[in-house]
Amino acid sequence: MQKSTEIFMDLNEIINNAIEGILIIKNGFIQNMNQSLLDILGYDDKKELIGNLATGILIPTSKEKFIKYNSKIFQEISIITKNGDIIPVIIKIKDITFSNEEYKMVSILDLTELKEKERMVLLQSKHSAMGEMISMIAHQWRQPLACVSSILSRIKLKNNMNKVDKEFLNTVLDEMNEYIQYMSITIDDFRNFFSIDTKKELLSLPEIVLDVQKLINKSFDSQNINIDIQNVELTKRYLYKNEIIQIIINILNNSRDAFLERNIQNPQIKISFSEDDEFQNIFIEDNAKGIDDKIISNIFNPYFSTKSQKNGSGLGLYICKTILEKNNQGTIKVENKNDGVIFNIIINKF
Repeated sequence: MQKSTEIFMDLNEIINNAIEGILIIKNGFIQNMNQSLLDILGYDDKKELIGNLATGILIPTSKEKFIKYNSKIFQEISIITKNGDIIPVIIKIKDITFSNEEYKMVSILDLTELKEKERMVLLQSKHSAMGEMISMIAHQWRQPLACVSSILSRIKLKNNMNKVDKEFLNTVLDEMNEYIQYMSITIDDFRNFFSIDTKKELLSLPEIVLDVQKLINKSFDSQNINIDIQNVELTKRYLYKNEIIQIIINILNNSRDAFLERNIQNPQIKISFSEDDEFQNIFIEDNAKGIDDKIISNIFNPYFSTKSQKNGSGLGLYICKTILEKNNQGTIKVENKNDGVIFNIIINKF
């Protein structure tokens, strides 16, 4: 007993100097921990936990999730506090030996603050996209509003000339109704984009891309930007539709901005797809002269922007990567190709 006490006095000296929470486990049972972990869990005394099964506080995810933090890979799980709160954490497990006894040392880092910052950054990105969306709504509505105005002018002119007959009135009212229905559908499309995803939808990636086209076509047409979408069928999967829409729109807007900044003649965007046993891919390729090879590896870093200071926050592509990787949905890659750049949105099938 005295030997065991000496061992854990040595352990205390080591683990209490660690900033992260430290848990010592033997055969699945808690043997020791440091003050940092007690603070995270909300316990006053480690005696409340020593001897208990580690699974009483460590909650593995239904599917193994890993996160890259400070260039190292950690497993992401949750822990349960004394009050029953669930806290997201990353852990690193190391086998250690003390006096010929085998233990596992679990390093635990609280992600609560990091997750909250991530949530706020994603929300900020969503809000910043709102300005773009309002501009797109304006493009979508400009033509039907002009047509409705023209119809009203015709009605007024006919009325002043006492030439409004039933047939004419029914015809122009039907025309106006068509334009109003179109505008109503447009509002629904944009409203759905800003709704918060609470569940996945069974969809194919080409379907999502066509929904994006409906949102942006008027805006891009007004700038003579041609978008060519490959006609292909992919397996339907359960996806967070709005998140993928946000990623695609961000990439397309970057291409549009590059076309304008570089005064590209005949701007073209090609969207294609592929699928294998493990992944589905969306390829978005433009002819905007590409990205400087010296900086292309940095474009997914936060606050890094290739745009002018007033036009770029440096968060757009970082958000795209974060959205894809946060729930192990996939990832995103980029490379220069031909006269432009090609983004590859990779969606995991499992």
